Amino acid sequence: MEVRLIRTPSRRFDPFALLERAVSPAFAHRVVRAVVLAFLVIFLAHRLGQYHAYLFKPLWAAETLVYVVFIVAYAMRVDPKDRSRGVREVLVPLVGAVLPFALLQSRPLPWVVHRPVALYALFSSMTFFTAFTVWGLWSLRSSFSITVEARRLVQGGAYRRVRHPVYLGEMLTAVAVAVWRASAANAVLLVLFIVIQFLRARWEEEKLARVFPEYRPYAGRAWWPYPPRKGI
Repeated sequence: MEVRLIRTPSRRFDPFALLERAVSPAFAHRVVRAVVLAFLVIFLAHRLGQYHAYLFKPLWAAETLVYVVFIVAYAMRVDPKDRSRGVREVLVPLVGAVLPFALLQSRPLPWVVHRPVALYALFSSMTFFTAFTVWGLWSLRSSFSITVEARRLVQGGAYRRVRHPVYLGEMLTAVAVAVWRASAANAVLLVLFIVIQFLRARWEEEKLARVFPEYRPYAGRAWWPYPPRKGI
């Protein structure tokens, strides 16, 4: 008697698969890219209009450059060799991308606001860390993705010495913002954001090591707060 295993349809969270059912994967990626680019152009236009509202202009310039590099990255990025699937590769990174904006909902700390030295020190640190993030994004360019995906392996630029410079810059910027707008809610949001960033870094390392064999020696020599997991 022959026994056959019947595979049931996967219930794994995969919104991109819905688009792939209607069009080819390559066209689906172009659609996603076009939609994201449209939103980024709108955000950039809004940011340009906020110039006079910024007390510290270098910070405005650094934050504006983030949107500029985003647009360049999405305009030129290549299709993934291994795209994101599942809650941890899609939803968790998207939540992490939004959390820094939630930090801005708390009021600035009066103690900081009324002390120009402290205020400008925080603004200067935010500018430096954001500029470092921009450097990391520029180093990625065509390999950039918010969700956990593998496109091309980047080992130069900001990635020469640090395995995850974008995440590092974002976390340090978030710390400065949380100090500027200190509150119990922001303390919780900051911890959650840092945890998500470390999780994203771990999941990306696993995927990059699976797709690119040369990632293993790179991960062994590039710095990160914890060593690469054995076996990747």
